[in-house]
Amino acid sequence: MKLGAQLYSIRTFLKTEEDLRESFAKIKKIGYENVQLSGAAPMPAEFLREVSEESGLPIVCTHVPYERILNETEALIAEHRIFGCPVIGLGSMPKEYRGSRDGFETFLGQLQTPVKKILDAGLYFAYHNHSFEFEPLNGAIIFDEMLERCPDWQFIMDTYWVEFAGYSAVEYLEKIGGKRLPNVHFKDMAKDEKRSICPCGEGVLNFRAIYEKCREIGVQNALVEQDNAALTEDPFGEMEKSFRHLRKIVK
Repeated sequence: MKLGAQLYSIRTFLKTEEDLRESFAKIKKIGYENVQLSGAAPMPAEFLREVSEESGLPIVCTHVPYERILNETEALIAEHRIFGCPVIGLGSMPKEYRGSRDGFETFLGQLQTPVKKILDAGLYFAYHNHSFEFEPLNGAIIFDEMLERCPDWQFIMDTYWVEFAGYSAVEYLEKIGGKRLPNVHFKDMAKDEKRSICPCGEGVLNFRAIYEKCREIGVQNALVEQDNAALTEDPFGEMEKSFRHLRKIVK
């Protein structure tokens, strides 16, 4: 299994081509083996491929805006082919569709055509969860419905948000299965009242158990995501803390 970095964690350093090139180099120097592209300013796909290749950091998946998935599907497919990424990811269901059955059905309906185009092009669509998908809606757990009703989707399971919602990350890894889960977010939960995001190894999640289940089901990439690292004085230092802890576990 590869240990990668979710670049949203350092998004404040992805605003120019020069910064992005330097950030890839820093992530590589820490020891990360691949990346998820998210939070960067718009840049040519050819440039992203160049930086990915020169740094030795393959782009294994992305998070892209919902509107682009709906309205610029062909362009997204072309871009992902250029920089060699097999997975077009969605970071979240838009807020206007959450909390109602009609909203959820609209969301699923809108994605049918673009997801089919993505799959027909030989790429994959993947959904990234937060905690709201685990809140009951008319007696059903939305995330479980996604698993059942969207068999062609992959998922980028976020370990932190599953546990934040009161469920077991290990159990959901088993439930989803490795074929639909090549990429998993490793994100830790602090012991404070707010259950804040913190560097992996400083919180309460059992990453050894999570890793063992990932390895068992065939997860390919453990991607470190620290949403709030970008808001600190040293996001790369925060990402290095997680790497140093997880490198002892993820093999």
